Amino acid sequence: MSEGESNSVRRRTFLKGSAGALAAAVAGCVGRGDEESATAANRQTVHNNCWICRASCGQEVVLEDGEAVDLTGVDGHPKASAGAGTEGTLCSKGLAQLDKTYNPNRITRPYIREDGDLRAADWDEAITYAAAQLETFSEEHGPEKLLRYQGYPLGGDFHDLLFRDLYGAPLQVGRKTTCHGPFSDSWEWMAGYGREWPDWKNSEFMIAWGRNPMESFRGQWEPKAIMETIEENDATLVCIDPRYTKTAEIADVWIPIEPRTDGALALAMGHVIIEDELYDEAFVEEWTYGFDAYRDAVADKTPEWAAEITDVDAEVIRQLAVGFAEAAPSSVAFPWTGLAFQGNGFKNCQNVHALNGLVGNIDREGGTRHWQSGFSLADPFEERGLDVPANHEDRPTPEYDDYPYQRHIRDLSHNAVPTAVDRGDIRGFVNNWSAPLKSGNSDAWAEALEAMDLVITVDAFWSGVSRRADVVFPAASTLEQPFLDAGGDGSYSESGWVTASNAVIEPIGDCRTDYQIYSALAEELGWGEYFPWEDAAEFYDEQLSGVGLSFDEVAEQSYEIVSDVGYEQWLEDGFDTETGKFQFDLDVVDQYAELAEETGASTAPEWHPPDDDQYGNTRDEEYPLLLTDGFVEQLSRGHCQALDEAVEEYHDRFGFRYEEYDGNLLHINPVDAEPRGIETGERVRVESPDGEVELVAHVYEGVRPGWLFTAAGFGEYSIAPDQAGANIMTMNTERHVEPVSGQTDRNHPVEVAPAGGDGV
Repeated sequence: MSEGESNSVRRRTFLKGSAGALAAAVAGCVGRGDEESATAANRQTVHNNCWICRASCGQEVVLEDGEAVDLTGVDGHPKASAGAGTEGTLCSKGLAQLDKTYNPNRITRPYIREDGDLRAADWDEAITYAAAQLETFSEEHGPEKLLRYQGYPLGGDFHDLLFRDLYGAPLQVGRKTTCHGPFSDSWEWMAGYGREWPDWKNSEFMIAWGRNPMESFRGQWEPKAIMETIEENDATLVCIDPRYTKTAEIADVWIPIEPRTDGALALAMGHVIIEDELYDEAFVEEWTYGFDAYRDAVADKTPEWAAEITDVDAEVIRQLAVGFAEAAPSSVAFPWTGLAFQGNGFKNCQNVHALNGLVGNIDREGGTRHWQSGFSLADPFEERGLDVPANHEDRPTPEYDDYPYQRHIRDLSHNAVPTAVDRGDIRGFVNNWSAPLKSGNSDAWAEALEAMDLVITVDAFWSGVSRRADVVFPAASTLEQPFLDAGGDGSYSESGWVTASNAVIEPIGDCRTDYQIYSALAEELGWGEYFPWEDAAEFYDEQLSGVGLSFDEVAEQSYEIVSDVGYEQWLEDGFDTETGKFQFDLDVVDQYAELAEETGASTAPEWHPPDDDQYGNTRDEEYPLLLTDGFVEQLSRGHCQALDEAVEEYHDRFGFRYEEYDGNLLHINPVDAEPRGIETGERVRVESPDGEVELVAHVYEGVRPGWLFTAAGFGEYSIAPDQAGANIMTMNTERHVEPVSGQTDRNHPVEVAPAGGDGV
């Protein structure tokens, strides 16, 4: 799609400032200018929300003759802006929503499998067929053997209402096992809150630890808040990452740490802070548990000790620790997938979280924030006098003694699903907007889907799942259906908010909203009484009545600030932990204490190096390099790889825009490339102990020597029309998991060599 075509995107002014990187982070930002005042009779501006990466950024959408032709962010929106009085913008993924909605590769009608092949069907036929298959499945196997998998549901929780509560399927794959388990499990057990989120805009010292908030964020508020505090608070930004990311570009300090040694660095910082008596003694004394164990754990973890492990200079470690502590409580050390994707990720995350407790920046201005909405929406079922059954609760679930983490999560680990299918514990699968074949153990997952008796998916593009499904329901985008979200993290540090939008265009082809799909299935299965609303908008309207608002009112203005949520919420009732305090030592957490004993780990913070048995594969002479995949600004997991503009922008960033190649790139340092005779643009073979893939090399110094990076979401099983590039999760197997949370470990020892033949 080129600029000038009917549904193209205007490109306009970027935010200015110190930020070449900010401009990149909000790449493709468009604003509102003179065009808006020149609205024609057939032209109007309406509100919508972006859901491509689940951030809910408020959008202004320009319609011409019923077609969406332009997008920008909503000024002041809690997700799309830096707060009140500030411009709203969208990232390149948000802007891709037009391309996604009008994309020619989109699934636009239902399909059902007949005689082994998928064929187009009308809605009545598809709903009737799916309901009959579900009834047969329940009779033959029981609902407990139908696995639920939900990614980014656009239209609310109707997927779980139907399949969990009514149908009675108890098992799902937990997102903690594909995204953030080591990070959020450790934080929840230490601080009693699912996931902390930095109070970026009020911070004075920010450590982005294995996270790249300038391009992988939960809304535009994150990069904008970081830039705002750098400019207004003269705040320090430190980026700890083996990759020179866009966050590293604007950081005061970039630390290209030896991968998977983050826990050692954190312990050494704790050593310095305690030795120099820079910790928050009052907070530690009154509001923490297990400090003695933590102090013992760091007693001999000097910067010199950590320097040998991490390849970070000892003096840099001291300066980092002192700067972080002296800025407290307006400082934050915040890990994410860079650590969560590690086999030793739980301990590394625990060690980083301990630093926040040590300096007392918990739920304080500029520190970590316990984001709360501060209000409750009304329950529409209660309003209607509907007592929704919980038919899943008494269903049997399988036990897995060989998988310690399964004892504390009712959900299944993503990588263990193929084994569950082999054992007969899972016989069917219902999927909603997910790409599980990109999330680990991919080949085994593909075989498992083939072996299942029933696969139903709701999605927008052909993928490894939809191609193997028995029923494919074409889903509407957020432009085509009502939407509601309530915060949560955002640009208003002390406020709760709601954001909403109506459908702004008619669904493309024969696509339908989530509510239409699930209510039709429910009606056919005999549970229609639990979907009495005309549409999702009416359901949301009853939810918002709890805060005295109507859906149309919020949708018209995009968002509303609803409540006040002050800092230091723990002052009133303590922490929601076993001790009521922030817990350095997890010996009081039965779930973890049992796991720690079994795996030989300490319940207190400690250094756990990667190894071949439990905590991640190590490199050796045969496989001397370490390969990881991750997300980049232009592409969201597996959801944008079918979009021409998104892929072109990704390639343009690395000088490949005009090459005849649509896949992901293998970024390799010259130190590793030159001895192997590898040059930029050359096709290379990447081999691990568990398989091999081919990629096109990009030689540059933006990745640490010995470490390789590629963008996730491409290759086999992807939504890319030609499946270009490589899915390195085909080299991932069941054993590649972090042993506490069951999260997929995405670090793989590999060797790389020229593949021969044509490159790009």
